[in-house]
Amino acid sequence: TWQWAKILESLGHEVVIAENSTDAEADLLIALHAERSHKAVLRFRKRRPEGGLIVALTGSDIYPEPDEKVRESIALADRLVVLQRKAFVQIPEPDREKARVIIQSAERIGRATPDDSRLDVCVVGHLRDVKDPMRAAEASRLLPADSRIRILHAGGTHEAKYRDRVETEMRENPRYEWLGELDGQAVADLIASSRLMVMSSLFEGGARVVGEAFVHGTPVISSRIDGVVGLLGDDYPGYFSAGDTAELAALLNRFETDLGFADTLNGLIENVAPQFSPERERASWKALIDELAT
Repeated sequence: TWQWAKILESLGHEVVIAENSTDAEADLLIALHAERSHKAVLRFRKRRPEGGLIVALTGSDIYPEPDEKVRESIALADRLVVLQRKAFVQIPEPDREKARVIIQSAERIGRATPDDSRLDVCVVGHLRDVKDPMRAAEASRLLPADSRIRILHAGGTHEAKYRDRVETEMRENPRYEWLGELDGQAVADLIASSRLMVMSSLFEGGARVVGEAFVHGTPVISSRIDGVVGLLGDDYPGYFSAGDTAELAALLNRFETDLGFADTLNGLIENVAPQFSPERERASWKALIDELAT
C-alpha cells in the first residue's frame, strides 16, 4: 500500500489511504484486494459511476479461483492490476482485457554478504498453511550427513499451531533455525547473506520476496506455482513440485554439489533482476493512469 502510494505521489497525484474509501470527491479508487475491498468498490461505483476504478488482485483473490465477491469487484473495475503474467487465466474471460501486469519492485538494502564457510539457505515468509512454511526444514532432513546447508527461516507464527512445531524442529533438526519475525532491514540482510532462497508457497498472487532475492543477488529455488512462474518463466530451472519434500531436497543437494547447476541459477540473476526495478514499476503505474485519463 505505502509503496504504491509513494509511486503515485511521485507521479503528481494526491493520495489518501483509507481502510474503506467513501470519498465521493476522489477521481480514482485503487482497491487493494478485490474481496476485502468489495464493499468499498460497491460504494465508490454507486457514488461515482463515472469515477476511475482500479482493482488490484492478490493471491487470495484469484487462487484457487475467484469467489462471487471477487468476480463482482472485477466486473465493476475499469482496470485490473495483476502481479505476474500467469494471473490472466484466473480472471473471468470477459474481463481479461482490462488486466495489466505491474510487477512489484524491490531495492537492494541488505548490507551483509554470504559466509563462504557455510551454505545458508533462507526462507522468508510467515508460518501459514498457504506458505507451506516447514517444507525446506523437512527437505533438509533428507540431505547427506556431510551437507553444509543450514535453513534460516524468518517469519511470524501467524497460525498458532506452528509455534510448537518450529520449536520442535529446532530441537530435532540441527540444520534448521527459526529467526522469528524480522524487520525489513534484518530480512534484507538475511537474504543478502544467504547463498540461496527457498520459496515453498502453495499459492501466491505475485511473490514479491522472489524479487527481493534477485535484487540482492540471491538465487531462488521455488515451488512451481503461477505466482512465481509468472515472474520467472516456465523454463526457469529451479522449480520443484509444490509440497514435494524429496524433490526439494534433491534440488538443494544439487545446488550444493553441482557447481554447474549453482552457476546456472546465479547466472540468471542479471537477466531477471531488472524486471523488479522501481523505475519499471513506476513506469507501469504511469502508463496505467495515463490510459484511464484518455
